Amino acid sequence: MLKQRLLFALPAIAVILALAYIDEMLPIKGVALLPVLLVSLGFLCGELLDLLSAGGLHPRRSSVYIGTFLMAVCCWVICVGHYHERLYFPGMGQLGDVAWKWAAGAAMGILFTFAGGILVAFAGEILRYKRPGGVTINLAGAVFIMGYLGLLVCFIILLRMTYGLVPLLMMIAIVKMNDTGAYTVGRMFGRHKMAPELSPKKTIEGGIGGLVFGVLTSWFCFSVLNPAPATVTNWLFFGLAVALAGSLGDLAGSLIKRDVGKKDSSSLIPGIGGFLDLFDSLILAAPVAFFWWTFCVEKIVYLIAQP
Repeated sequence: MLKQRLLFALPAIAVILALAYIDEMLPIKGVALLPVLLVSLGFLCGELLDLLSAGGLHPRRSSVYIGTFLMAVCCWVICVGHYHERLYFPGMGQLGDVAWKWAAGAAMGILFTFAGGILVAFAGEILRYKRPGGVTINLAGAVFIMGYLGLLVCFIILLRMTYGLVPLLMMIAIVKMNDTGAYTVGRMFGRHKMAPELSPKKTIEGGIGGLVFGVLTSWFCFSVLNPAPATVTNWLFFGLAVALAGSLGDLAGSLIKRDVGKKDSSSLIPGIGGFLDLFDSLILAAPVAFFWWTFCVEKIVYLIAQP
């Protein structure tokens, strides 16, 4: 299992870093990384639709794909549209009223696209309606997928476009090191089950080890990459917040899979499972990371900069 994970992880990390470098060199940010995210979204939608189908829910697939892709693409377009106002700065965002204008505009755009996705879901069910029964639950399933994938994945786009590649890569590194620490420490020292019915292999010792790995990764990123002052307030609480959100995201993915009697979302990725097994921790960590950079890190930097 570990060998398979390493055989997948090492080339994947190299590819992501290469794409990130290319993306940073291009005049329009996100052009190189967005296709990767959209392809991943396609697999995520397919896996989640299959899981819901195993649980007896059958949302219209085309509606889910259209609504989810619509949200991601529109979020990126909004970000690019604001780029000429110089709301993006490498490593940090703009402080003050302009940043709030940007945040409000991005939030409005995402909400509008989410509303558009719900309209698409209703239209899809109307077009295929033949007899009573199952329509409401299928609509709920479609809206759930669009909210879980479309809405939350938008924060990955916002993090990259607003604050740059460093905060995005930091978030990914902290989440994945949290996963690695939890797996390693759990295998070596795990004795007390964290959620035996939901995820039998996860232990409290592993969870603590994962948090330590995540916080140390945060300290390293703040100290070496220097996206903001490497104060204890920054690296400690950012690392804890993102690592905890990543752990919750992992358990959330397990909750969905266990509810329909599945261990993995698919078998596409050797040693890991499916795309949902790879992304579940990132999906919930992204909003927390974006919240931190918008409301915590920026304000700390702003206060430090005052005479």
